Amino acid sequence: HLSIRRQRQMCIRDRHYAVLIGLFTLLIGCTEPQDIGELTTPKSHMGFDSKTIELNGLTFHYVEKGSGDLILFLHGFPYFSESWFKLLDVFGEHYHAVAPDNRGYGYTDKPDDVSDYKIEKLVSDVEQLMTQLSPDKKVILVGHDWGASLAWAVGQLYPERVEKLIIINGVPSNAFLKVLQESKQQRERSKYVESLNGWMAKMMFAVRGPELIWKGVARLHENGHVNDQFKQAFLTAWQQPDAAQSAVNWYAANFPPFDQIQQADYWPSESARITVPSLLIWSKEDPAFTSDAFNAIPLYVDDLTVKVIDTQSHVPFIDHSQSVINFMQDFIRGN
Repeated sequence: HLSIRRQRQMCIRDRHYAVLIGLFTLLIGCTEPQDIGELTTPKSHMGFDSKTIELNGLTFHYVEKGSGDLILFLHGFPYFSESWFKLLDVFGEHYHAVAPDNRGYGYTDKPDDVSDYKIEKLVSDVEQLMTQLSPDKKVILVGHDWGASLAWAVGQLYPERVEKLIIINGVPSNAFLKVLQESKQQRERSKYVESLNGWMAKMMFAVRGPELIWKGVARLHENGHVNDQFKQAFLTAWQQPDAAQSAVNWYAANFPPFDQIQQADYWPSESARITVPSLLIWSKEDPAFTSDAFNAIPLYVDDLTVKVIDTQSHVPFIDHSQSVINFMQDFIRGN
């Protein structure tokens, strides 16, 4: 009986392996060969100046426009430096507008270890970039999604380096962990975070990452908010070797399993606050965040202006860009 049972188990296992191998082969067969040398050469696809800089022992790529005081744009998932193209065009007329590919994204280096994506290292990247590009003047710091988490944290740690914070759909890291601990609704909304570390997601991202990730933002192209040039820039950013796994590492390094949130490292501390004048631009029906997350933000920010856009978009700086630009300009001018 044991022998028969073992044979059945082996048959089931072998069928599973066969299905996985078949799926993997099918996916591999759908990919097209790339000229890696040409693919990985840093460039701007959207007409900006393209540069690299050394930060924390890594080579970072960024795009820029204009001169003067620094306004620094930090992207989130699943975006990249040139996702800010509409805002770079406008603010580059009066500022030194800079948008990096964050650690692990686009043409920027992608360390292998998950620990290299802890938020304290990501924030250090931003602080070093500000110091090198604007050593003597404060910076206007703009962040979206994960980039918002970095911007909030820079405001917590280095308020003397930041003139103003402008946040688009993003929550301070310590505040968000607290919300995840207390809000069942937000945990449900954020379930995708845990699935990103599953073997299936890793395999699919490794083989079909650019196409799968593009599907999540394709509506921007279909609705005319971005053009073919942007689509090519987006796909090229995600075709960089190890880009998909590096992006997943941001989540793996900073989010414990939800049933262990109470043991999380609320870096820089559970009670860290933001004293820098801050503007929060929020989509009323943002698909990533619940009202619990939105309502938590003022509890951590001393000087906060809030502007809400009646939209379900997670990226209003792309599909409601004029509203975002108007809010930003008014805030910077002190209106």
